[in-house]
Amino acid sequence: MRAGRPVATIVLALGLVGAVSGCEAVQQASDTANQVGQAADKATLCIDALKLAGFTPDATDPAKAVEETKKKAEELDALANKAADTTLRDAIQGVSDKMSKVTLDDLSPASIATWTQAKLDTVSTLSNACG
Repeated sequence: MRAGRPVATIVLALGLVGAVSGCEAVQQASDTANQVGQAADKATLCIDALKLAGFTPDATDPAKAVEETKKKAEELDALANKAADTTLRDAIQGVSDKMSKVTLDDLSPASIATWTQAKLDTVSTLSNACG
């Protein structure tokens, strides 16, 4: 009977090692699935944010353009609040801030090119954060 104990102990130990290895494999699979899910969420946020950031105000009706631009900024704000990635959140917030501060003077024929270039710079930062 004594000879059976060491064999039983070894078999039990091997079973525990197998169980622990199995748990680690399950944990790794779970971690990988979470990373894929986060990447998909980031991709979705990027697509939505870039679509909103690409909004070009219609300078023929400056008052309406300011209103529409500020609405897009609010939508960007909501997206920024959903971003788990700090770099992405900050980039979305940067575009939102630029768009929310638009004024009638920014959209005047003399200033619209300057404002648009400044907005494009923040969009470029967003694009880099998405990449």
